[in-house]
Amino acid sequence: MKKFLTALLCAVSAFMATFGFSACVNTTNTNKLSLYLPDGAPALSVARLMDDEAILDQAIEYSVVSASTIQAFVTGENPTADFCILPVNLASKLLGSGDSYKMLGAVTNGNLFILNKKSPDNTGYQSPDISTENISTLIGSRVGVINLANVPGLTFKAILNDNSLAYQELTEGVEYDENKVNLIAIDATQVLPTNDNCDYFIVPEPAATTKVNATQQKLNIAGSLQELYGQDGGYPQAVLVAKNSVISSHNKTVTQLIASFQQNKAWLTAEDTSFEAILNAITSHYLMQDTTPTFNANNLNGQVINNCGINFVSSANCKGQVISYIQKLNAITNNAWGNPAQNFFYEQ
Repeated sequence: MKKFLTALLCAVSAFMATFGFSACVNTTNTNKLSLYLPDGAPALSVARLMDDEAILDQAIEYSVVSASTIQAFVTGENPTADFCILPVNLASKLLGSGDSYKMLGAVTNGNLFILNKKSPDNTGYQSPDISTENISTLIGSRVGVINLANVPGLTFKAILNDNSLAYQELTEGVEYDENKVNLIAIDATQVLPTNDNCDYFIVPEPAATTKVNATQQKLNIAGSLQELYGQDGGYPQAVLVAKNSVISSHNKTVTQLIASFQQNKAWLTAEDTSFEAILNAITSHYLMQDTTPTFNANNLNGQVINNCGINFVSSANCKGQVISYIQKLNAITNNAWGNPAQNFFYEQ
C-alpha cells in the first residue's frame, strides 16, 4: 500500500509539473496586478517602485510602453491595465465617465519649456525671455512646437487663449501674420539654433535641457509653460487611474500606491540614488525591448528631473484643476476631450 501511495504521489507531481499546475506559480500569477505607463516623466514618477518591487505589499508588474500606445491598455471590452498612467486629456476622453476606471491623482504637472536662439554675433538672444508679464511679445513670432496636435500644442494654445492672444497654425496655404502668434509643427531634429523658420521652440524635458547643452547654450530656456499657465504647480499632465474592480478588491494596495509617491519623488533626488539606478529601473521594465529610451546616461541629470514636474496630487485635491484644464482644451478643440464626471474622481 505504501509503495502504491508513493507511486501515485509521484505521478500526480509529474502531471502537475508537466502542465504547469504548481500552486506557488499559480498564486503569483493570479495575485499580481499590472501597471502600464508611458516612457518619460511618468516612468520617473514610479522608478523607485520599479527599482524595488518589494516596497508595496502587493506584487505589481510594471510595463513601460510608448506614449502612442498607452490608450490600448485601458480600452476594449476587457482592458489589460489594473493601473495606468496616461495623459489627463486621454483619461478624460476615454475614461471620464468613471464607469470602468477612476482617477487616483495627478503624477506629473508639466514638463514643457520655451527655447530661444542666440544672436549671430553671440551678444545675446534673438528673442526675449517670456514671462506672464510680457507674453504679448509673442505676437508676430513664429513658434515651433514639438507635438503641436497633442498636449504640448494644446497647452500652449490654451495659454495663448487665456491671454487673449490670437494664433494660427502655419500650414500649407496659410501665410505668416504679424498680428498673431504663428505656430509651426516640428519634430525634435528641427530644434536648432540655425533654424531660421522659428523664433521660439516649445520643447519637453529631457529634450529641452539636452538641446541647450548640446548647442553650448546657443539655445536657451526662455520660459516655462508651467509658469505661463498661471497656477502654482503647473497643470495636471499625466494621471494615475485604477480599475473600479481593483479599487474594490485591493483597496489597501491602492492606498499604499498613492502613499508611495512622496517617497518616490524624494528617492529620485536623494544623494544615494544614482542616475544609473534610475535608468536601470525604467529600462528593465520596457514591455518592448526595442523601445528607444527617453532617458539615457547623457540626458538624465538633476535639472531634468526637477523640470519633469513630478509631484503627486490626490484626485480629491486636483479635481478642480483637472476639470479647468480639460475645459480650456475643449474650448480650442471643439469639445474633443469630453467632460470628466464627478464619479471619475476617486476620493478615499
